[in-house]
Amino acid sequence: MKPLLCIRQQANVPLGILEGVLNEEKVEWRYADCWNGADLPDLKEVSGLIVLGGTMNADEMVEFPHLGQVKEVMGEAVATGKPLLGICLGVQLLSRALGGDVYMAPVRETGFLEVEAVGKDSLLDPFGPRSRLFQFHEDTCTLPEGAELLFTSEDVVVQAFKAGERAYGVQFHFEITPTEITNWCDATPDLETTWGTSKQELLHQADHYLEQQQQSGREVARRFVDLLG
Repeated sequence: MKPLLCIRQQANVPLGILEGVLNEEKVEWRYADCWNGADLPDLKEVSGLIVLGGTMNADEMVEFPHLGQVKEVMGEAVATGKPLLGICLGVQLLSRALGGDVYMAPVRETGFLEVEAVGKDSLLDPFGPRSRLFQFHEDTCTLPEGAELLFTSEDVVVQAFKAGERAYGVQFHFEITPTEITNWCDATPDLETTWGTSKQELLHQADHYLEQQQQSGREVARRFVDLLG
């Protein structure tokens, strides 16, 4: 099998629990740290793509020139049927690549919030019919033309969708571990004043909901591996 390419937008947003699943399944994979100028290979050289999150807006192409390259390769993956999973910023870039819009969400979503399945799909079924999944974002996106909405929530309509044969985008961070929660809180000085929560609160929520999220998330990761062929 060709290697899986994992596009990382910044150092503190890694694969999380996905790394363990990939290693258990003996999937060869590597990071492409695009913000450091890493070139993306021809899609023919990889088995699939995972596009991770980041604090930047999907349209900040001048400040973060790599976003244009990432968006382009994601669009190509959809067109060619290459397996693709975009998370948080990744789902927004996927929407943009397919002609959708990215804009400020009606609320900043933080913590373990309920999402509900509105479509039936084998990859994301472990999260259905409802799950509390970790969120940390202020932007959202529209559903691109021709895509299928799979999960939604009361405040943010597009929580997950499928585009083409094997391309998926999810707004929630099902990959996280307590390390990511801690690191992201420490990197957000206005967490309490702007985002309306605290590190203590998010870690308290994790005590209740993270184990179930990780159990379902590992199954989703294994099913994604199956798509790689």
